[in-house]
Amino acid sequence: MKKNKILPNENVNTAIRVSTITLIINLILSLLKFVAGYIGKSSAMLSDAVHSASDVLSTIVVMVGIKISEKRPDKEHPYGHERMECVASIILAAALAVPGAGIGYSGINKIYSGQYNTLSVPGRIALTAAVLSIVIKEWMYWFTRGAAKHTNSDALQAGHERSAQHRAGHAAHH
Repeated sequence: MKKNKILPNENVNTAIRVSTITLIINLILSLLKFVAGYIGKSSAMLSDAVHSASDVLSTIVVMVGIKISEKRPDKEHPYGHERMECVASIILAAALAVPGAGIGYSGINKIYSGQYNTLSVPGRIALTAAVLSIVIKEWMYWFTRGAAKHTNSDALQAGHERSAQHRAGHAAHH
C-alpha cells in the first residue's frame, strides 16, 4: 500500500476532528454572541447567537452521519451505509430551514411593525462581537472547506456551504 494513499478511516477521523473543532468554536461563539447581544441590546446579535447554536446542532448531525456512513455492510444494508452521509446532509438542510425562516419572520415583523421608537441602538460590545465572529467564521469556512475537499465528504461539504451562508448573513446583518 502506498504511503500517500489516505484510508477511509483516516478520512472519517479527519472529518470528525474538523467537526469537533467547529462544534466547540460555534458553541463558544453562540454563548459570546448571546452575552454581547443581551448586554449590547442587539436583537441582530441575539438572533445570530441562535444561528450559531443551530450550527452546533448541524455539526452534530454531520458527525452522526459520518459515523453511521462508515459502518460495514450488514444483513439489512448489504450495500453498506455510505449514503447515510448524504441523508445527514439532507436532514441538515431541512433542519436549518426552520431557524432561518424564524429569524427572517422576526426581522420582517420588526420592519413592518412601524414601531421604530421601540428599537434600541446596539452597543459597542455587539459590534465587537460581530467583527470577531466574522473573522472566526471566515477561518472556519476555509478550514472546513479544505477538510471537505481532502476527505471528499458530502456532509462536511454541506457544513462548508452552511458556513458560507453564515458568512453572507453576517454581511447582511451587521
